[in-house]
Amino acid sequence: MATNAVANIEAADEPSSNETVVFANISEHGARLIAGRHWGAGKQVIVSDSLTNFRTKAEVVYCVPHTSRQFAIGLRFSMPRAFATHLSDLQAI
Repeated sequence: MATNAVANIEAADEPSSNETVVFANISEHGARLIAGRHWGAGKQVIVSDSLTNFRTKAEVVYCVPHTSRQFAIGLRFSMPRAFATHLSDLQAI
């Protein structure tokens, strides 16, 4: 599902390392985010969305340059079924 929903991403082991990101697309298994900084592959993160009060763990699968100032990040969700419910919530908005 393509979207422009905004969320927050934070390092699971360092909550102070966080930023607001934009979802480029989402599936029940993962997402592609657009971020302002590089997030290393294999990094464990927490993705949260205050609009729908959702929070889930994910792993960074890739992080590649998107523009000169942004990165595209691929995430794999730890609990894909729980995220499928969140997808339904986002589609309703």
